[in-house]
Amino acid sequence: MSKNDQIVIKIDLSALDAIPKIIYISWKTKDILNNQSPVILNGITNLKELNPGYTLEISDDDDIEIYLKEHLKSWDYIKIKNKKIVEKVDLWRLLKIYNEGGIYVDIDRYCNIPFDDIIKKDSKCILPTYQDVDFSQDIMISAKGNPIFKKVIDRNLKKRMLLNPRGVFHLGPPLYMRAVTKAVFGKSYKRKPGKEVMEKFRELLTNDKHFQTYKELLPNDSLIYKHDETTFKKGNGLDKDNFYKSQNIKTWSSGYDTNTLILISILIPVLIIFLLIKFIF
Repeated sequence: MSKNDQIVIKIDLSALDAIPKIIYISWKTKDILNNQSPVILNGITNLKELNPGYTLEISDDDDIEIYLKEHLKSWDYIKIKNKKIVEKVDLWRLLKIYNEGGIYVDIDRYCNIPFDDIIKKDSKCILPTYQDVDFSQDIMISAKGNPIFKKVIDRNLKKRMLLNPRGVFHLGPPLYMRAVTKAVFGKSYKRKPGKEVMEKFRELLTNDKHFQTYKELLPNDSLIYKHDETTFKKGNGLDKDNFYKSQNIKTWSSGYDTNTLILISILIPVLIIFLLIKFIF
């Protein structure tokens, strides 16, 4: 028996309700549907037009802050209060999917396939993979109360500190991959576990009527999008990078969170005083 043959699904989602018909999007402002970038026209605009039976809920930065404050314990909220908005959204979307169920989609994902053509009757959770690297966390589809997302939330909060030396990324894809595989297969797997392992994951999920999966090759081949040049909306021609620049959005890895800046502002004077004392005496 090969190592991959021993991988089995160890979670039963049959008791969960159906996946609610609600789509969650986060952005700094709620008027984003007026934007003429191809990122928006082929993304959230298509999402709304192709899914008339679904509620589209756009949450701005203030909404994110309020939701986190209302749904986290005091200490957990304190740990994320001064973080960058990207890090807050990472946790917020997990809480939304677990607490309410539905669909979360990153705003820069294209869409041209209706969810009613994707989600099967008995599906409780859809776990696409990013190539053979890991499970995608920029799209989340699940019934309410899914223990998989409870596992991810618990691990995120446990690993979170006032200062995260390993950065935002560590609490993102690597943590998500480990928590999802632990919840579903009973064992934590790191990102890039190998093509054979990822294929085994997808095979098992496909054969379980309560799961769905898809091997995504972003941006043009995903669970919700198959590129078609004849229907692709050109809009104002801004690509993803220029769209973000036009919206004054910095990359997730740029800058420092407030906690780090506070620490630096304390350490620099302390260091200067220490050096002065050492020099004088």
